[in-house]
Amino acid sequence: MRTMKQVAGLALTLILLVPVMPTANGEAAAAAKTSYTGHYGDNASDKTAVLKPKWQAQMDNADGGSSNIAMADGKVYYSFKEKIIAADVTTGKARWTYNSYHSTPLLAGGGNLFFVNPQGYLIKLNGKTGAVSWKTKAADASDYVSNSLRYDNSILYIFDKGISLTAYDESTGKRKWAAKLKDDGGWGEIQGIYNGVVVINGSVSGAITTVPYFGFDAETGRQLWKLDGIHSDVLDEQGGYLYLRNNWPVLDNGYAAVIDKVDTKTGKVVQTLSFIPEEDVAGYNATQVVIEGNSIYIEQQVGRNRVSVFSLDQEPENQKPKVYTGYGKWVAGPYLGQLYFVKDLKLIRLKEGGYGVAVNGANNPVSQLDLIGQGAFIGLTDGQFILADAATGKAAGKLQTGSRQYGATKVENGMAIIQAENRLLAVALPSALAK
Repeated sequence: MRTMKQVAGLALTLILLVPVMPTANGEAAAAAKTSYTGHYGDNASDKTAVLKPKWQAQMDNADGGSSNIAMADGKVYYSFKEKIIAADVTTGKARWTYNSYHSTPLLAGGGNLFFVNPQGYLIKLNGKTGAVSWKTKAADASDYVSNSLRYDNSILYIFDKGISLTAYDESTGKRKWAAKLKDDGGWGEIQGIYNGVVVINGSVSGAITTVPYFGFDAETGRQLWKLDGIHSDVLDEQGGYLYLRNNWPVLDNGYAAVIDKVDTKTGKVVQTLSFIPEEDVAGYNATQVVIEGNSIYIEQQVGRNRVSVFSLDQEPENQKPKVYTGYGKWVAGPYLGQLYFVKDLKLIRLKEGGYGVAVNGANNPVSQLDLIGQGAFIGLTDGQFILADAATGKAAGKLQTGSRQYGATKVENGMAIIQAENRLLAVALPSALAK
């Protein structure tokens, strides 16, 4: 008779043999992968202080970096259900409402609010009372944002559907002049007013759609020049010159980025700067170009994102650029001497010439980032919105918004105004950001 010890030993032997017993076809059974550990950022526990909105209000939807609000003189102007509302930026209390929608962004300036309504009227409201100062027919009726509106030196400029450019006296609403683009219409916008010249771009359809630029005298409306070709939005204006990226089909130029330096008075290209020669231009074409001061930043996505920094006052071929690579997708900067990247669900801030450091708490996909004053305002797709010190990356507070997308953040009178989809949230700036 077997002893109990012998029986137990036999049972243990059988148990140990079971996992390696052959299958019906004689092969050992493979072990399935039944476990996974994810990476959720550098902070195992986020202890960032949760902030409560000082006030909030419903508004028309804003996302993708758009802005449905204007701010000035301690008030925020926004729209909701075909009403324009002026609210105290500190308390959220409505000061007045005006029954209308707007087909241009709201524009605040000089104690007034300007916009074009869907019927095509350019309207000026008193910023304090909401009373109509004047209204004038300025464009065709449109429910869409099809008009570009600018305010400069007491003159309002409206570019209607890329066809006509008209100037109005801000105080009276009377038309000063009007100019037509004839066959060069299409979608375009006012790029800016530089040295007394209104600079706009348009579009011309054909085998290749071109993007011509035009310069108009700001006082008289006389067309001063036209620049043919395909150019980007204005990258910068310095010393009477515009810097535009020349986007003529990249396969023809042999460089990652080509920049034209254009005289604002004449529209003539006085210099062309060609950066980073490439044989495979289509694959290595620049995805972003930014000019800051005397430096130009050029991003290429070549497996790993790469940012090259050149000086504007030297020929590109005579320079060895600073190169930043492996930090992820470049999303902002330079700002306070730092570049911002997104990589592996983290927001990385990189001091130029230094090393990358993750911004505290930003451990989910970044949906919106705005750098204002001392603050970095970060909207995440999980609904968290972080207020961080832009210089140190330290999180000063966060809100739970429940939103995935955001409009651009604004700051006024010590308050951060956050556009979280269809809600407007106002929070007092933490002391670290109110410097």
